[in-house]
Parts: sequence; structure tokens; C-alpha cells
Amino acid sequence: MFRLGDEGFWIDELFSIRDADQSLIDVYQSTQFRPLYYLLLSGWMRLGSGDAWLRSLSVIFAVIAVFLIYRLGRRIAGETEGLIAAALLSTSPLFVNHAQEVRMYALSLCMGLAGTLFLADALLSDRTQQPKQKTIAGWALFRLLAIYTVPLNLMLLIPDGLLILLRFRQERRVLIKFAGWLTLLLVLWLPAIATLLGDIQPSSDYAQERTQFAEAPGLKNLIYPLKFWMVWPFVTRHGWVTHNLYKFFTPVIAGLIGAGLLYKRKLPSLPWACAWLVLPLIPIIVFSLVSARIWEPRYVLFVSPYLFILIAAGFARIWRDWKGAAIVLTVVYVLLVGGALGDYYVVQNRGDYRDNIATVEAYEQPGDGLVWGYGWKIPLDYYYDGSADISWQPSRDLETPEAIQAWVDKFPTGHQRLWLVIEKAKVANQLDPLIADSYSITQRFDYGHKSSVLLLTAK
Repeated sequence: MFRLGDEGFWIDELFSIRDADQSLIDVYQSTQFRPLYYLLLSGWMRLGSGDAWLRSLSVIFAVIAVFLIYRLGRRIAGETEGLIAAALLSTSPLFVNHAQEVRMYALSLCMGLAGTLFLADALLSDRTQQPKQKTIAGWALFRLLAIYTVPLNLMLLIPDGLLILLRFRQERRVLIKFAGWLTLLLVLWLPAIATLLGDIQPSSDYAQERTQFAEAPGLKNLIYPLKFWMVWPFVTRHGWVTHNLYKFFTPVIAGLIGAGLLYKRKLPSLPWACAWLVLPLIPIIVFSLVSARIWEPRYVLFVSPYLFILIAAGFARIWRDWKGAAIVLTVVYVLLVGGALGDYYVVQNRGDYRDNIATVEAYEQPGDGLVWGYGWKIPLDYYYDGSADISWQPSRDLETPEAIQAWVDKFPTGHQRLWLVIEKAKVANQLDPLIADSYSITQRFDYGHKSSVLLLTAK
């Protein structure tokens, strides 16, 4: 909850609010293959509208997820390992970020963990007794809810199926029960398949859009989510020393995973966590190579709990056998993750939309005009309650003086005062000579993400 509403919404959060601000039927139709979060958000929005309130829905499921990872870690590794895993998850800057946004990722992780916990209970059932029907039903239900939150949770059925076959290969009746509930799960998911298949085609708008924002997986970035699950991604961009310091984190994490897997004397079920971590990532990597590039930490966040359980097991082993090394690792971890959390809470990470608009509203006068230079108009529609005459003219792709001049020539006329909200400070720095004949820059406000609000007065 700390500083939950300090920053305004970023663009994806505003898309979530837009999609949820409809009747429940319309919400389902517009988000057909992942409707669960939007349906919940639609109801949540009827109880409040503040930024912190809307984000608190994700906070609830994030807190539940911390409890669930403790329960799962305790079941398959031990009490100490469960507590360490819960501590790792709750202090992960990447997880905290998604716990504090109006998006579906915290709910996805929570539902996935709940389904895995039910399956772990079934897998750990006594050899003389079959797992209870309600345990298998709980697994199927929460897998379905997770898939209806983020369809990538479907990939968890790969390790699930493998573990079920290995554990119950000689118990035909149990396999039939699992098959029946799995069939029901897939039948209930059928209405979403057609919509999903259209979006995942390599020629789809979504796949084409993703090529602009993400790289295809390769040797360079194949294991980078290991680092980003533990630290805040943006903190690694603060210079060569900081970048390489956090890069050092990746082999440390890999070493802890290895230590945990090698410690098999009391943890025969620990490889299950490795299966839940690794096997879902393989088809995601392949899909990122042939279609939409979805190899990003937020899209694979749903498997991060199993990484934390493996790390917790590795750390517990090192603590038992080499306390000196464990103390050093603890100090390094606290410093690096503490620095990343500090960066997350202190440095502005979300867009300037709310602050830009608040500035305009604080100083605007009747008859003012407003040129909105962002590539998206939805922040203006959500936050702006003023009365200025609005002109939407994106400035993101303006690079040359000629392009900026053509953009300036489209400014609305007839206003003594004109507000400019510009996405890139570079454009603002080149405006003076281009508008000198028509306007004077009376006031200028600059913001953390290099946006600017300029008040122009007509000459």
C-alpha cells in the first residue's frame, strides 16, 4: 500500500479502466479470452474511483499470493523454505510494481499459485489413499480462473500433466478423474479460443505491435528475467557500474537454484517447482520467435513463485552448510534489492499524464485552447475536467525542424492563450524559433518523463 496513489496511471492501466467501465456483458465481450480481472475491476470501480482505490484490487490478490507461496513452499520444500520464498516474493520490486497497478498480473499469479497448491496436495496424497475429489476440482477451477485472467497460464498444464502422469501412472481411476476435470476445464474455456487464435497469428495487429516493443529471445536475453524478477528493471539503466552490478545477480540466482536442486535428501518434491518454472517457458520462447514477442518479465511473472521457491531451497541449504557464505549472500541481496526498491519508490516510473493535466487545470482560464501532444488521447479523456478547446496532435515522431513546423502550423487559432502538452522535451526545446512570429512562451513546466507543459500567449 506504500505510496500506492503517488503516481498517475500509465497507459496500460488506463486501458484496463476503459475496458472495465462498461456493463458486465460488454466487459465480457470486449475481453473475451481474459475477462476475469476486468469483470472484478468493473465491480470494484462501482465502489470508488481514486487511483489508489483502483490499484488496491491488485494489492489484495498480491497479499493473498504471498500467503499462498508460503503454503506451497512449505508443502514441497519445508517451513523455512516457505517463509523465505514468501519474503523473496513480497520484496521483489517487479512483483511490487505489478501489485500496485490496475492490471491483471497479480491476480494471474495468485490464481496460478492456488491451482498449483491444490495439485501439490493431490501429488503428496498418501499412496494408500486417492486424492479427494474436491482437491482435483480445486486444481481445475483455479487453473481455469488463471487462464481466464492471462491465457499464458494454459502453459502450466504442461508440467501439471507430466507430474500427474508420473505420480499416478499406476492408478487408473485417479487419472480418469484428472482427465474428466481437465476436459471440463477445456470445455469451459472454449468460448475464448476463437478470439485468442485470431490474436496470436503472426499477421495479427497484436503480433505486429509487439515487434516494436520487445526483442525476440536469444542468447543475449534468454535468462534476463532471472534478474528482473529480483530487481526493478529500470534501476539497471542508471549507468555502467549499476548495470553490471545487477547483471552479476543472474549467476548468483542460478547458483542458488542449483544448490537447491542438488539438495535432495529431504526435498524429493522440489524438482516439481523446477518443472512449473521451466516447462511453461519453453512454448512461450518458441511463440516469441514465430509470432508475437511476449518474452517479457511481466508476461512470465506467473511462473516466478516457483523460481523463488527454488532460490529459497538453495539459500536454506547454504545456510545449513556454509553460514558464512549465506551471510554474505544475504547482505548482497539486501543491498541490491533494497536499492531496487528504493529506486522504484523514489524515481517516477509511470507517465506524466496526471501531473500534466493537473497543471493545465490549475492555471487555465476561460477561452484557453489545449494541444495534447501524446500519442494516446485516453489519459486526457480520463483525467481532464477542464473547459479548454482540445486539439489532439501527437508529437512523438517529430524529429526534424520541418516536421515540427508542419505540426505547429496545425495549432488551433482564435485563442489568446494556448496550452501545449508535449511528450518529448526535444520538441519543446526546438519550438522557440518556430513559433516566435505567432506566440510567446509565457510559462513552462517540465516533468520526470521528459514531458513538458507550455503556456503560449498569442502575439
